[in-house]
Amino acid sequence: KALLQQLAMSPKNLKTPSFWPDVGMLALLTGPFFLNDFIFLNIETAPQWLAADYGSKMLALIVLFAVLPLRRAAASTIKLKATLKEAVTLAVLSTGAVIFANYFFRVLVPIEIESLVLFRYPPLTPGLLYWTDITFGLALTAVSEEFVFRGVFAVVAARYLSGTAAMVLVSAIVFALIHWSHGLTSMVVAGIAGVVLMVLYLRTGSVLPGIAAHYAINFADFL
Repeated sequence: KALLQQLAMSPKNLKTPSFWPDVGMLALLTGPFFLNDFIFLNIETAPQWLAADYGSKMLALIVLFAVLPLRRAAASTIKLKATLKEAVTLAVLSTGAVIFANYFFRVLVPIEIESLVLFRYPPLTPGLLYWTDITFGLALTAVSEEFVFRGVFAVVAARYLSGTAAMVLVSAIVFALIHWSHGLTSMVVAGIAGVVLMVLYLRTGSVLPGIAAHYAINFADFL
């Protein structure tokens, strides 16, 4: 709660709360993550998928660093406010929690509704594209999504959401919704990941542990 108050009052952030401009900036920043699924629905090959995926996330990062208030908000979310030991411990626990949730809902208690799965990732055989995605692609995903859906979202939304629970819930719902074309299971797991990673961010004060955890989670899923 103290961190939320600090974020809301920080002079580095937007100087005067203005609801609709803030909503507009968040929409501009998160838009590529929602819209790229429409492109996914019309692709057939792995190179097309990776081009759309990488392009949308790079676009989000360009917006993030091109818009001054967003860049300032992102910069304020880098410095670690917890001890390194605590940050590493929380990142490891967060990674394990999300990996277990993914296994639970995909294997132990499947909840998928096939009619809701509009897109499946084209298979990647071991080779240049595969290792590019496992390294660069997953890193790009972790960096862009943590800065946008944890760091910047927390800085801006703290102005309008009172309490940690509301912050965690709203951010998790938004994060779940950007996986809309991947089916119910992906949205549920993404929502759980959104909760876990936002709590990790609020506990450590930095997106860096979340980036590491996010990369590890996706690596375990795609490996």
